[in-house]
Parts: sequence; C-alpha cells; structure tokens
Amino acid sequence: MKLKTIKRTKTTSIVLANDEYWGILPDKILHFYCKEQIDYFELSDEEAIKLLEEIKKQSWNKLLDYLAYRERSLGECHEFLSKKIFLKKELQPALLEKAISLNFINDTRFAEMFTEDLIRKSKSIVEIRNKLYQKKINQEIISEVLQKKFDSKTTDEILEANFKKAKRRFSKFKKNECNKKILNYLTRKGFTYWEVKEKLGDKYGRSKKG
Repeated sequence: MKLKTIKRTKTTSIVLANDEYWGILPDKILHFYCKEQIDYFELSDEEAIKLLEEIKKQSWNKLLDYLAYRERSLGECHEFLSKKIFLKKELQPALLEKAISLNFINDTRFAEMFTEDLIRKSKSIVEIRNKLYQKKINQEIISEVLQKKFDSKTTDEILEANFKKAKRRFSKFKKNECNKKILNYLTRKGFTYWEVKEKLGDKYGRSKKG
C-alpha cells in the first residue's frame, strides 16, 4: 500500500493513503514505518493495519487532551477529530463511543453547563438556543435544558440586565432616538418587541399586545 506524509508541525506529520486522510503521527513514531522520512512510502497490509492502530491510539490521547481542557459537545469532538487531527472517518465512531461510554462526552451535561454560563452572562433564551444549535446539540436536549434552567424570574433578570446595558450604551441620544435604538438592540438579541416596549414604559405596550 502506498502512503504519503505531509508535515503538520515540526514534530508531527499527516498520513494519507490514496489521498484520504488517515490521521496525524509524531515523526518519531512515523520514522519506524518510513525510516528515511520521505514524502511517499509503501507498507504491506499488515504494516498498514499496525500504522492505523498507532494513529488510533495517538488520536485517542489527543481527544482526551481536548476533553480535559473543558466540557465538550459530541459535535465539537466530531469536528475536532475530522478537522483538527484529520482522523480517518471510519475510525472516529469507535473513539467517540468509547468517550461517551466513559462519560467523558455527555451532551446533556454539556448543554446544562453551557446554558448556566450563558445565563450568568445575561444571554437571552433565543441567543442560548442558537448557540446550542451551533454546538450541534439536538432539539430534544435543548428544549429540556432550557425548560429546566429558565423560569419567569430568570427571564426578567436577564432582560433587566440587558436593558440597563442598552440604556447606558445609548444614553447620549435624545429620548425617542434612545428608545428606538434600545428596542432594535434588544430585539436583535432575542427579546420580543413587546417585552422591550413594556420595559421602556410605552403606555400602549399592554393594549397593543392584547
């Protein structure tokens, strides 16, 4: 089997077979398979299997390092294996399933922690939902977590925090212009038109809502 290497860093290289990414290996390990460190080399089928196992082992260690830094979603881990360490597609499910079975990856736990952090940063429920989608959390988990973490008190506190921030931001404008900018700013952040109108004290807010 013919293989190819591409330098990734000073000490690591990407291994390819038939222009398909297999993964990354340290050069000190790769040296045992292509002793002269040439761009192209050949391996027997048996040697290729051993090389793949070595890549899988190294990729697992890389994944553990990635998970040790902070909580990660399954989607983030899949992207890491594909785009950061170029792991062969067929090898990815086994590593991800192993990490899940060891509870190193847990999308519900991730979603709860991620949501709590964003609530502390006064993000609206719409912003949080969109960010969870971006992390590739499924709809069922998103709905369960948001229902668990949000109540009327939390919603009111987040709106109040953002409203005060918006008032400070646009305080140099005249009242009507200030209110308009606050309305646009907060609706873009996911708060409803009527929530903001009510906060602004618009006397027509309640009647129009009805």
